[in-house]
Parts: sequence; structure tokens; C-alpha cells
Amino acid sequence: MVACAMLFSAAMFAQQGGKSLGVNFKFGLDDPKSTGIGLKGQYGFTDQIRGEASFNYFLKKDHVTEFDINLNVQYVFTFGEFGVYPFAGVSLQSASPDYGDSESKFGANVGAGAEYSITEKIKLNLEFTYKTGSNEFWDRSLIGVGASYKF
Repeated sequence: MVACAMLFSAAMFAQQGGKSLGVNFKFGLDDPKSTGIGLKGQYGFTDQIRGEASFNYFLKKDHVTEFDINLNVQYVFTFGEFGVYPFAGVSLQSASPDYGDSESKFGANVGAGAEYSITEKIKLNLEFTYKTGSNEFWDRSLIGVGASYKF
């Protein structure tokens, strides 16, 4: 209830945030061979609350190709050029083996990140994400680095 009140009050008193497009590089903590590259788009509903949609393609490992599609909500705490943010959201994860049927599962994302604006238009970020699914195959911890262009 307190979280809902905080989100509502932030939405009432904050100005609409900006938009950005960027790239991600993901590295698996549980499996170092799990490396991916992706695209992301962000939209600021307020100066603190923003949504992010992303697509990540993971390089083939052990004859399996994977990708995920994510929708997250972030709450950004800004300190000058720096920002930190917790986030949560949903994910669709898919795995396609060279031989056999592909499989897809819905899951959840939780994590935290930090960003730094190097110019008015360009920002860099570092994130930790924990993804959970229906079993150990779909659960993973990732570190991500990225860059975005604000417009």
C-alpha cells in the first residue's frame, strides 16, 4: 500500500520523462558462456518512473539458441549525472535446440542498475538482473552493460 502511494504521488508531482533507445550486452553469472546482445527502448512516464522494453539474443551454446523479450518498470533515483534504479517486470524466454522443438516460458525479472549521463544525449548503464522461470534451466543471473541515446 505504501509503494502504491509513493508511485501515485510521484506520478502526480513529477514531469514526464524522456525517451531513449539503446543497446545491451549481457553476461551470465551462472554460466559464463551465456552471452547476449540486445536492443532496448525506454519511456519515462514521470521523471522517476519509466518503462523499458528489451529484446536480447544469446549466442549459441551447447547447440541451443536463446532469446528473451522483457517488459520492466524502473524507479530512478537521480543524483546529478548519476542514476540508480531498482526494477521488476515480466519476460518471455525462448530456447531453440539445433535438433528438437523450441520451448518458450514466461518468467519474472528483478534487479537493479546504475547509469551515468556522459552527455545530454548519451548515457551508459550497468545492471544486475535475476530472471526466474519454471525450473533451473530458465533461472539465471545476468550482468548487463549498455549505452542509450536520449531524445
